[in-house]
Amino acid sequence: MEILLVDDHRILLEGTKSVIEASSQKFKVKDTAHSVDLALELLKQNDYDVLITDYQMPGMTGMELIQMAKAMCPDLKTIVLSMHDELSVVKELLKMGLDGFVLKSDTHQEIIEALNRVSVGKIYLSQGISQMLIHHSDKPNSSDLTPREQEIVKLIVKEYSTKQIAEILLISEKTVETHRKNLLKKTKTANLVGLTKYAFKHGLA
Repeated sequence: MEILLVDDHRILLEGTKSVIEASSQKFKVKDTAHSVDLALELLKQNDYDVLITDYQMPGMTGMELIQMAKAMCPDLKTIVLSMHDELSVVKELLKMGLDGFVLKSDTHQEIIEALNRVSVGKIYLSQGISQMLIHHSDKPNSSDLTPREQEIVKLIVKEYSTKQIAEILLISEKTVETHRKNLLKKTKTANLVGLTKYAFKHGLA
């Protein structure tokens, strides 16, 4: 897989490139870019399988870069590297079709794991991000749901698709669909709106 690697810190750029290319012959960093403008020029001129980009860069965020990259290359896989673990940012990126999110504080192995997962059409989120998505709640929990059901409700309310929930929780999409149906019965709700109200009432959102 040919990769475009984008980061405004040149040392991190070269370090990440070395880690990726030393890990497997399957991955090749075809080009690197230290600015968004250069990245966009390279995307216009070349074909890539994966875009790996920093999130915070001068002039444009990684989110904006991904939007433009996806418009030019709809099949392009995208992975964000970030120093920040803001759930609202992760949520917005996933809505846009992000394939992977890795914290810069994670081990280098997480970048390789993200590439391995993304290369076969799966979504990869850093372990820390996945746990935060599942357990983040500002209210006391008063629900009678099982821990697994509570995890799924939290992700449903955060507008994650069946596929995304399956990837995050490492279960099948069929299992997620079964949980969805059971949750509506158990919470005595008819749709997402009712389930969302239930989640807020019981401290799951």
